[in-house]
Amino acid sequence: MSMMMMLGPVYFSINTAAYEQLQRSTQYQWASQNRLGHPIAKHLGIGGPAYQYIGPGDETINLNGTMYPQYKGGPIQLSMMRLSAGSGLPMPLINGKGFILGRWLIESVQETNSVLFADGTARKIDFSLSLKRYNEDLLLFL
Repeated sequence: MSMMMMLGPVYFSINTAAYEQLQRSTQYQWASQNRLGHPIAKHLGIGGPAYQYIGPGDETINLNGTMYPQYKGGPIQLSMMRLSAGSGLPMPLINGKGFILGRWLIESVQETNSVLFADGTARKIDFSLSLKRYNEDLLLFL
């Protein structure tokens, strides 16, 4: 089976839950320290705060997609996403080429059911999944 991405036990593929959009955001942290100086010089951009890079910040991924349960995918995939999120465990994220992107946790799962049958069953399910990278503590052994 060809897959787009895998998050722990959750497979994203054309046959299950295909995402249409992947948005990735990475933040970087900078600490600032105010410096003494004349206000006119600071207004000219001289002697303002000093910045020091202190490392990477949060990294997030948002996946948005649509499922048509009568053809492919459906509520089972959404249940699997919610069960995985509720486990409280970070999971490996692997792209379709087999590259491991680290361990990630599910922050939220959203779904919108529309184009309903008479019994309320959705013909179309839009979903959104928010992920956050789980950063490991570095252990140094001396």
